[in-house]
Amino acid sequence: MLRRIWRLHFWVGLFAAPVLVVLACTGLVILYSQPLDAALNRHLFVVEQGPATVPLDQQVTTAKQHVGSDFSLEAVTPPDNAAGSTRVDFLAPDAPGYPQAETNVVQVFVNPYTGAYLGQRDQLSGLVGWANQLHRMFGNDGPHVQLPSLGHLINPSAYPDATIPVGVGNLWIELTATWILVLLASGIYLWWPRAIEAAKPLLKVRWGKGGRIRWRDIHALTGVVVAVILIGYIVSGMTWTRYWGENWRAVAATVTPSAEIDAASTAAKLGDYDRLGRRIAWAATDDPIYASQPGGAVAARLSYADIDKIAKDEHMVPGYSIIPPSDSTVDGKTVYGSYTVVNRWPQRVSEQRTLYLDQFTGATIANATAAQDGALSRLTSFGIAMHMGNQLGWLTRISATVACLGVLVSVLTGLLMWWKRRPKGSTGLPGPASAATRADTPRGALIAVTVTAVALGVLYPVFGVSLLIVLVVEGIIATRRGPSEPQAAPPDAEEGEGDQVVPVGAQQ
Repeated sequence: MLRRIWRLHFWVGLFAAPVLVVLACTGLVILYSQPLDAALNRHLFVVEQGPATVPLDQQVTTAKQHVGSDFSLEAVTPPDNAAGSTRVDFLAPDAPGYPQAETNVVQVFVNPYTGAYLGQRDQLSGLVGWANQLHRMFGNDGPHVQLPSLGHLINPSAYPDATIPVGVGNLWIELTATWILVLLASGIYLWWPRAIEAAKPLLKVRWGKGGRIRWRDIHALTGVVVAVILIGYIVSGMTWTRYWGENWRAVAATVTPSAEIDAASTAAKLGDYDRLGRRIAWAATDDPIYASQPGGAVAARLSYADIDKIAKDEHMVPGYSIIPPSDSTVDGKTVYGSYTVVNRWPQRVSEQRTLYLDQFTGATIANATAAQDGALSRLTSFGIAMHMGNQLGWLTRISATVACLGVLVSVLTGLLMWWKRRPKGSTGLPGPASAATRADTPRGALIAVTVTAVALGVLYPVFGVSLLIVLVVEGIIATRRGPSEPQAAPPDAEEGEGDQVVPVGAQQ
C-alpha cells in the first residue's frame, strides 16, 4: 500500500507543483498587497496632511475630469487615514464583465487636502493586479464552458439559468486544487508512523545524513506542518471558484437561508459591484440593492459628503466605499436606488457590513451584517477571512506566510529528492506496480481508498470526472503493456545510508 500511495503522491505532486508555486508566490503578494501598494505607488496613496480638506464632491468632480465622459462612476473611497488619498473608481463603457472576464476598473486618486489630481491606474495592472490574475489562473478570462447548475435544480426560481458559464482557467485551478487535497492526504499517509518504518524520524531532520535522507526529512517535516493550513486554504478557496463556489452558494442559501429584510428593492444585486480591489463579501453578493422612497415630488439627491458623514457616524470601518445609487425604469415607473456603503474587503466576519441609505433623506433602509446570514454562509465567510489572513489579525497573516513558504520548500525538496534518487542515466519516474504488489495490497486498504475517492469525486464533481479519465487511461495503458515489459523496481533501502530497509514510499 505504501508503494502505491507513494506512486500516487509522486505523480500528483508532479502535476500540481507548477500551480502550487504560482499560488504560493502570488498568495504572498496578495497577502501583503496593502504595504506593497503603498510602497510601489506611494505617489498615488500617500499625501501630506493639510489643515483642512476639500469637499468630497469637489474631489469626485476632479476625478471625473481625468477620465472619458462615457465612463461610469462606480464608487468613492474616502481616505482611511490622515495621510491617505481619496480613490474614485470608474468603469469603462467597453469593460467586459461576468461571465466574460474579471471587470477591470480605472482608479483615480485625488489629494483630499488640495483637491489635486494625483494619477490613475487600471486595477488589474501592476504587481498586485497581476498577482491577483495569476492566483485565479485568469479566472473567467478566455474560453468558457457551460456546466450544469446545481442551484437551478434546487431552486429554479432563484437560479433560472440551467448552466453556469465557467472559464477554462477557473476550471483548471478548481481541478488542480482538489488534486492538491489528494497530494496532502497521501503525504500525511506516507509520513504517518508505522512499525515497518521504526527508524524514520517524524518531527526532526537528520542533518548529518546529507543527500536524499536530509531532503526527505525536510520535505516530510515541512509538509506535515503546513498540511492542515493548506487543506483549510484549499477548502475555503473552493468556495469562491466560479463553478463549485456558485453551486455551494446555492446549497448554503437553501440549507441555511439568510434572514430577509422587509424593504422594497431594485433589480440590481450587491454582487453586481464586485470588483477586484473592491470585493463584496461572499455572503452578501446575492443581497439586493434596496430602493429609496422619494415621497411626493422628487427631492434632490444627497451629496457624497453627506453620505460620508453618515458612514462615519455609523462607525463604518475606515476604507469603506460609497457606491452611488442607480435608478431604473420598470413598467414606465422610476425605481430609485440607494447609496450603498460597504466596508473594506478583505475583512473579519465581524466587520462584514453594508449600509443602504435613502438617496434623498439619508435614512438607513437596511443595515446588513454577517449576523443576518445563514450558518453555512457565516462559516464560509469565516473560512475566506482566514484564507485572506484577516480573521485573527497578524496570527493568520503569519500562518499564511508560513504556509506559502512551506509550499515552496516542499516543492524544492521534492525535486531534490527525485534528482538524487533517480538511477544514473534514467528519469527515475515511478512505473506501475507489479501484479504481485497489486495482489499483496490489503483489501481493507483498497476499500478505504475507493470510498474516499468516490466521496471526494461526488463532493467535487470536476475532480470525479478527472479521476475517471485517469483510471480509463491507466486501464488502456495496462492492456497494451506486454508481459515481458519490465516492471517498476521494488522498494529499496536508503541507499546504504545506515538505516533499516524500508519501502520507497517511506522515503518520499
